[in-house]
Amino acid sequence: MNLVGIGDLLIPETFIRQGFSNFEKAGVTLKTIEWKMKDFEELQNINLLIETKGSEAYQVPDYILDAVKDADIMITQFCPINRQVLDACKRLKAVGVLRGGTENVNLDYASKRGVAVFHTPGRNANAVADFTVGMLIAECRNIAKSHMNLKKGKWVRDYVNKDSVPDLADKVAGIVGLGEIGRRVAKRLSAFDMKIVAYDPFVKTGPGNVEMVSLEKLMQVSDFITLHARLTTETEHLISAHMLSLMKPGAYLINTARSGLVDENALYEALSSKKIMGAAIDVFREEPPRKNDPLVMLGNVTVTPHLAGGTRDAFISSPRL
Repeated sequence: MNLVGIGDLLIPETFIRQGFSNFEKAGVTLKTIEWKMKDFEELQNINLLIETKGSEAYQVPDYILDAVKDADIMITQFCPINRQVLDACKRLKAVGVLRGGTENVNLDYASKRGVAVFHTPGRNANAVADFTVGMLIAECRNIAKSHMNLKKGKWVRDYVNKDSVPDLADKVAGIVGLGEIGRRVAKRLSAFDMKIVAYDPFVKTGPGNVEMVSLEKLMQVSDFITLHARLTTETEHLISAHMLSLMKPGAYLINTARSGLVDENALYEALSSKKIMGAAIDVFREEPPRKNDPLVMLGNVTVTPHLAGGTRDAFISSPRL
């Protein structure tokens, strides 16, 4: 049996070889190949293309097709497994995806071909949970903004929330999506003595410290709202203008999941009119955002360039999960 792993700039083929070394001990022939990229920007652009338009939007290089043609098992992180790849692999029985979702796999065609598809939910859950808490604190305590100003030689102590800078203790954190990431965020924020409420239509009973509520109630009672739902046709613009209108004037929205979960135009209106206090955003409708993107330019927003899941530990560990 042949296992072929496709490495990339974030999970190189050496990591895949190390992570699947036990397969060799079991008699599986292990082969790896590197999906060659000019730089991280190229990889990010291809990944964004696939996430927005599907696996068929990218044509896989011939050298990848040649390397995987005899695979019984294929391992990938970002390289798309579309009709082109599946048709090239006559013996393929399974695809393993080293990421939380399967956006880069044509699941319908794989199913028709009888190819099982596996993924690694929670592989970077700690990374995203840590980052979410960091973004929450950075925005409400103005850490990133004051850092930027001080670097420019400006001693600025008053920001949009100058009259209402909060402690976290006794505040309500609303978590939208109580999967692997959401549960870890709940655990971390509980350590700050926060009350935790959550919305997830697939979870009836959460951990002992989490109260499950409707999305409407979560938006109304939360001082901080963090998003961890998967983007689907049902969840697109889940945080709509109406939902944003339910938020407290002093509340903050933190999105380290997918930009499509939020109506960005409505969020801009809520922030620019001070209907809500602030936001921290790691994901955008257009990545990278335009230089003068109105949402990015607001003074009550902390922004980062889609960094939440990108830790060395997450990438190294993915092949072992």
